Amino acid sequence: MNKTPSLIAVALLAITAGAALAQTQPAAAGTPQPVKAHKPLDTNQDGLVDRAEAAAHPRLAAQFDTLDKNRDGKLDRGEMPRRSHDGKRHGQPFADLDKDKDGRISKAEAAAEPKFAERFERMDANKDGFVDRADREVARKQRRDEWFVAADINKDGSLSRAEYDAAHAKRGGERGGRGHGAGGSPAKQASAK
Repeated sequence: MNKTPSLIAVALLAITAGAALAQTQPAAAGTPQPVKAHKPLDTNQDGLVDRAEAAAHPRLAAQFDTLDKNRDGKLDRGEMPRRSHDGKRHGQPFADLDKDKDGRISKAEAAAEPKFAERFERMDANKDGFVDRADREVARKQRRDEWFVAADINKDGSLSRAEYDAAHAKRGGERGGRGHGAGGSPAKQASAK
């Protein structure tokens, strides 16, 4: 007699039963549960959020008329509120200063915000007379590069886990534990040994 088919059937039955049992068992206390993802705002993926899409998000729906600056019944990227982890608006001053909505701030537009105007020359990295996405990307790259150079204690061009952890702890202490800012996690930039 050939026992191979019977053994395969028993093994498959055991695997299936184990999987079914695992699905029906409640999670043990203290076991992390998956985080529910936020419902997407732009459900039809047309790059805009209309009133129907906003209605699924009560706080957004309540602010819809205030946010819809051009009164077209849709919120584009510039009209959407941006919030940081502490709940304060983030990135909106740039959009508010961009009066002609060309995606960049001229020196004349910057004059409306004294602190921005004061930093304008430093922020205009390519010295074209405008502060735009390209300038902000250059600034983020410079900050990441500076962070990496400072974190790479032995100057071998890569970060060990110890170097990363030390730099991360130092940065968290300097910034009040608020993470890595707009540039994202420097760990993405670092290759681990």
